[in-house]
Amino acid sequence: MTESLQGNRPPRGQGTSPRRIILLICASTLFLLMALAAGGDRVVRVVHGSRQKTTTSHLVFEVNDFIVHHFSRAAQELSASRQVRDVCAGRSGADNPRLLQVLNTARKVLGASIVYVLDRSGTVIGCSPYGNGETLTGRNYGFRPYFTHAMAGEPFQYAAVGVTTGRRGLYFSAPVFAVSGDSPAGVLVIKIGMEIVDSFFSALGDKLDAMLLSPEGIVFAATRKQWLFHCALPVEPQVMVRLKESRQFSSQRLDPLPFVLTGNTVQYQGTRWLVNLQPVNLEGWRVATLQPVPYPWSLVLVVGSGILFTALVLINMTLYSFKEQKLAAEIRAGRKRSTLAEAARIDMARELEAIFSASLVGILLVRHGRIVNVNDCMCRMLGYSREEIIDGDIRIFFPSRASFRRFVQRYARELARRNLEQIEYTLRKKDSTLLTCLLSGQAITPSDLSRGVVWVVEDITRRKAVEMELEEARRQAEAASRTKSEFLANMSHEIRTPMNGIIGLTNLVLEGELSPAQRHHLELVRKSGRRLMAIINDILDFSKIEAGRLDLVSQPFSLRETMQEAISTLGVQAREKGLVLACEIDDDVPDHLVGDQSRLLQVMINLVGNGVKFTREGTVLLRAGVQNRQGRERVLLLFEVLDTGIGIESEMQETIFEAFAQADSSHSREYGGTGLGLSISRQLVRLMGGDLFFDSDPCQGTRFYFSVPFALAGSGDSRRGEQEESVHPPEPVAAATGKEILLAEDEFINTTLAEALLTRAGYRVTAVTSGRQAVEAWQEHHFDCILMDIQMPEMDGYEAVARIREMEKDRSERVPIIAMTAHAMPDDEKKCLQAGMDDYISKPIDSRTLLALLARYVHGQGGRETK
Repeated sequence: MTESLQGNRPPRGQGTSPRRIILLICASTLFLLMALAAGGDRVVRVVHGSRQKTTTSHLVFEVNDFIVHHFSRAAQELSASRQVRDVCAGRSGADNPRLLQVLNTARKVLGASIVYVLDRSGTVIGCSPYGNGETLTGRNYGFRPYFTHAMAGEPFQYAAVGVTTGRRGLYFSAPVFAVSGDSPAGVLVIKIGMEIVDSFFSALGDKLDAMLLSPEGIVFAATRKQWLFHCALPVEPQVMVRLKESRQFSSQRLDPLPFVLTGNTVQYQGTRWLVNLQPVNLEGWRVATLQPVPYPWSLVLVVGSGILFTALVLINMTLYSFKEQKLAAEIRAGRKRSTLAEAARIDMARELEAIFSASLVGILLVRHGRIVNVNDCMCRMLGYSREEIIDGDIRIFFPSRASFRRFVQRYARELARRNLEQIEYTLRKKDSTLLTCLLSGQAITPSDLSRGVVWVVEDITRRKAVEMELEEARRQAEAASRTKSEFLANMSHEIRTPMNGIIGLTNLVLEGELSPAQRHHLELVRKSGRRLMAIINDILDFSKIEAGRLDLVSQPFSLRETMQEAISTLGVQAREKGLVLACEIDDDVPDHLVGDQSRLLQVMINLVGNGVKFTREGTVLLRAGVQNRQGRERVLLLFEVLDTGIGIESEMQETIFEAFAQADSSHSREYGGTGLGLSISRQLVRLMGGDLFFDSDPCQGTRFYFSVPFALAGSGDSRRGEQEESVHPPEPVAAATGKEILLAEDEFINTTLAEALLTRAGYRVTAVTSGRQAVEAWQEHHFDCILMDIQMPEMDGYEAVARIREMEKDRSERVPIIAMTAHAMPDDEKKCLQAGMDDYISKPIDSRTLLALLARYVHGQGGRETK
């Protein structure tokens, strides 16, 4: 393949040289054009800029020499004249004839606008007439900088608009010394009009514009009158305010020009202008010249055209030079490509043949219904030799003609639209046995199936057999699981039913008058019954966890009350053994949490109960602390149970959490128990988001510990949860007398127990032994509540409730129905509530719980609590 690709290219020396030369010519041309575009403009700007700089320098020289220096010297010489000194010293009066003659003569000789003298206060005491014989005598200009600087002893030049005349002018002032070495007695000022400066600017011609700029950038003289009193530089607001307050430029607005002279060029009226700024001998003042210099398009176009023409000529010469070489190279390359293509075709055919033969699935090519090619795997799969298949009819692989027709009708049209993949179909072997296969087909040309179709055939007979075996195993496993669940449910029901009678009747007898020995014996009976119920509950919890059907219920609760309840539950047992049972809670542990309180309590009771069980003397401690705060709304708590008991042998520590395991078999005989408590506790802790661990040394005690995350609840939430549990007192109410209860129960002992409990509480009880009798009794008599067993003869509790609820649609009242059953599996309570019952209580019946439910429903003290 690589050789064929290489064969498509001409030799390196002939294929790349023209390209490189042309690229070099293009790159050189581009470089020259870019250099021309940038350099041509730069040359033009340099040439014009040099001329402009020379012109500007000459203009500055004229302003400095013929205006600034000339009038500054004149002001200094005139300030030293005797007539000027006399009037400043007060030796002659203001505007005396001799003074006026000197001032007027100076004005005419110098070509100035006004020549005047100011005394120490800045008041004009002598002035040459101007205009129509007007004079400045008597006016005060002490605020002008040319006065204040001259009074400081230094000559000064100042440009401003006259306060009195309102005309632009340059002011040249010099101090007047009445006595040598003394302070100035006055100031002599020569004001010239800006016409002199304007005449210098006008001499520049039309190709150059000029302007005189103040230190702040205000145009005071310009070749274009519209630029006067505009800002040619950026001016800070505070500087602008100061300028306007000084009235140096009268009341002009001082608006900005449409360009700013901060660079070497500006754009004005669509044209580029070169800028040259040079200072003059006025403090901070500058002369700026502007010259329009457009981009030299003509020069660039002419020279650029010549460069492009030269480049094109060179490219054409290069192409022509290599044309004949290319033609010769193409002929040689064509011959080589043909040779390489033929070799590649032969190699590819060999590769495809090797793949075709070595494939682990059957492959055949069908054209016009005949088999054109087939691989060895297909021959072995169907039991034919290659010679028997080649050029044979495809129908020999199908069990029957009908099977072939169905296949063609179903899949022939689809092949014209798309590839067929993983079609399960039955094919026939040579010995007429049938194979289950997966077929995948692809047409060589979908629009014309006569060109041929490639079929890939995979024998899945073994796979199907394995799938059937797996399906059968799954069905058997599900059946075993159902059998196990049914067994546990039946075991729970059958044990709880007699235990209800044993525990309930024992409680009834214990409430009567008994001798100490009788009471002791009955207490042992009740204790044994409760122990048996604990074992049953452990087995059921383990079954729920194993089946993944144990759900947690999150609700607000008080942690401290929960831990105290765990301690109180086992307090009597600990005191009987002489143990100290303690509870410690760190101060930073929050009390109001959200979680499954009952399951947390179950874990605590299991762990503390183990500590009490396996400790002969000493202490059992339940402790809680904060392990980590997870933001502002969650907390990770660490719970520990420490005892000073017998500890756990190291060889048994690996199996302590396994179901039905204890430290050793002697413990089961000595201490009792099923060995499920720790296994259930660890599973519950894991469901709550943590894990259970322990540390133990033989004869040194054991430390069980686990961490569980909780959400934080407000104190109001936990109190609300406590109130919901306490609003319905567990004791019967006084109004029970006369209330009618219908008891549906088929077990005589359970009926006897329930009647005794209810009668003692003041209820009137009607007992029936089947669901059918319960429905009939309800139809004939009014009852305040129905206690309904589930598993009864003739009609079970579910059907009885359904009939009662159906018939209630024609009545205006609804009777409360409480399920009282030995069914205690995970879905039993839900099933009872869905059947239409109002509440649920499992056997063995706790009298306080039963009476609390009756108080809730019979006496209107609330409905079922939401969990």
